[in-house]
Amino acid sequence: MQKTTGTPADLRAVTDTDIDPGLRWGRELRDLATAMATGLRLDESREALTRAADPRVTAAAVGVCANFEMMNRILDATGCPVPQRLHFVAGLLGIPAHR
Repeated sequence: MQKTTGTPADLRAVTDTDIDPGLRWGRELRDLATAMATGLRLDESREALTRAADPRVTAAAVGVCANFEMMNRILDATGCPVPQRLHFVAGLLGIPAHR
């Protein structure tokens, strides 16, 4: 469990759907983010989050995902490297860090 923001969450749940993120609507949020990144099951995951939370939560989650995608594209296009101080996040997500 990570508590960097004061909210406990299991970040391994980002890459392992068998792990409960430990957040309110965490599974639905993860599924929506995955659907937005892959284009698969988008309507289904959006509706599931709306049922679990409400339309305002879903709209906010879509906005966060869209903003992240925009920023990620800008960083990729400009060749901006991940700062060394953030490499630990790869380990929290269960993915190998690039050296």
